[in-house]
Amino acid sequence: MKKSLLIVVFMIFMLSACKYSTPPEMLMGNWYVASVKANGHEMINDYLDANTRYLIFKEEGSYQVGLLDTTREKSWMIKPDKNELVMMNGSPFDDIKTWSVKASDELVYLTDKRNHFRITLNRKAKLPKIEIADPNALVGKWVLDKVTVNGYNNTDKYAFPNRWILLSDNGKFYNGSEKGDQNVGYWEANSSLTKVDFFAQKDQDESFISFNIANNTLWYEKETDNYDQPQVRVYFKKND
Repeated sequence: MKKSLLIVVFMIFMLSACKYSTPPEMLMGNWYVASVKANGHEMINDYLDANTRYLIFKEEGSYQVGLLDTTREKSWMIKPDKNELVMMNGSPFDDIKTWSVKASDELVYLTDKRNHFRITLNRKAKLPKIEIADPNALVGKWVLDKVTVNGYNNTDKYAFPNRWILLSDNGKFYNGSEKGDQNVGYWEANSSLTKVDFFAQKDQDESFISFNIANNTLWYEKETDNYDQPQVRVYFKKND
């Protein structure tokens, strides 16, 4: 009995004496960015959107930020003895290149040297399918599909049920209805293809309205300064 106890104590001592290290294999694969905390405050929406909340570490030493990014010229490496991850050319968080890393098979924590940022990554077996992966996929006629009020379908009570938006491949848009009240302007999608901005003039800096891209739809929420007003969202679906 005493001999067995001594063996257990010896094994615990030996294990505790082992230095923790992070091999590169632990980071290879697809990761979902579950949290970005700055000084303890959740800031993920300030840094990432629906398409950019992913990190993909490739075996050959390149990495990808988001679903639509390219791995070109982006490289990563692990320093196992220091438990440091080095991300070159495009770190998604304030361009910080060196991170302290703690990793398991399914979970990774990244912390910058000043302990300002704390990033949580969850492993993903498969990346989600991108419905709209190219700006050209937006070109075409979009017709009103649905109107929700506080999350409930209210399409049948909407006053303009036959509205449409035509996005042209020359950067122009045409917006109107069956009554012919057509508007003309310019449109531009952001780099992560999560938003479309509409401009009255081609060289205008600020858009007069922005639509979100999600689940193969374009939608916007009507703005109001009154918190008591209902939340109204208008969805358009592409008419193939």
